[in-house]
Amino acid sequence: MLLAYEYRCCVCGHDLRVGSHAIGLEAAHIKWFQARGPDVVPNGLALCSLHHKIFDLGAFTALPGNHQIVFNRHLMGGDDTKAKLLAHHGAGLIQPHGRECLPHPEFLAWHRAEVFKEPARE
Repeated sequence: MLLAYEYRCCVCGHDLRVGSHAIGLEAAHIKWFQARGPDVVPNGLALCSLHHKIFDLGAFTALPGNHQIVFNRHLMGGDDTKAKLLAHHGAGLIQPHGRECLPHPEFLAWHRAEVFKEPARE
């Protein structure tokens, strides 16, 4: 998974390393393993630890088809925090290397229906 995204967060581009060790970068299931989501690259995203946590909490999702990042209206925090996170609202995910690695629409639709907390920001 991390290799497909060239060891960077597909939301913010975080790519911190110490030597060859990625720091704060994680492989995230789109459709959770507990919900019978397969352990395959099209069911995953490379996310920094912050984006992984809030993705799993339903604070944002990515739309099937265009992979546009959508945050919900429930996201709270100070102006600086919100500005850094919401700067990615409406942008597209950083694409993985190879079309076969793109997030599958079925898994993104599952995440939107089962995890994302509506309503979406406009």
